[in-house]
Amino acid sequence: MRLVRIISAIAFYLTRILSAGYILTTLHLLISVIFTLPTLKMLPQNRFAICYPFTDKPFLLGSVYEASYIAEMVMVIGFYGLFFWLLGNVFKTFRQTKLFTVQGIRHLKLFYIANLIVCPIMFAILGISSQEDLPYGVMVTAHIIMGIFALFIAAIFQQGVNLQKDQDLYI
Repeated sequence: MRLVRIISAIAFYLTRILSAGYILTTLHLLISVIFTLPTLKMLPQNRFAICYPFTDKPFLLGSVYEASYIAEMVMVIGFYGLFFWLLGNVFKTFRQTKLFTVQGIRHLKLFYIANLIVCPIMFAILGISSQEDLPYGVMVTAHIIMGIFALFIAAIFQQGVNLQKDQDLYI
């Protein structure tokens, strides 16, 4: 179990860093576009780039400078910020000394809801209205598989919590 805690701790911090990166990127994109900051560079053929703060070096490239395309970028990048935050919470659950907790079940539940409900709805909307030709079906399938595993683990955790409650009654 010690190895699981070590790996979970490393994965927790990595997912927090990824989450922060995605969320900050989403905020930077929104602020740059809404306030037309110098970090927003217009390119030929109605394309655009979002540059790193305080530089002229682009790190996000947009195919079309339109509100629908920018909303799509914000949705996808923001979703992955949320995804990595929720995944970090799952890893946080596995770091604890007491494994089967109500809070752990809640973390797993939020993770599987995001993967089984939010993700397919978001990618279905994007599949209909998107200007990009991305493999949304593959992405949704991967998220559904992760969601199903999280659902199963949440059910196991619920059984563990119930067994711990029964054990506490006998002692």
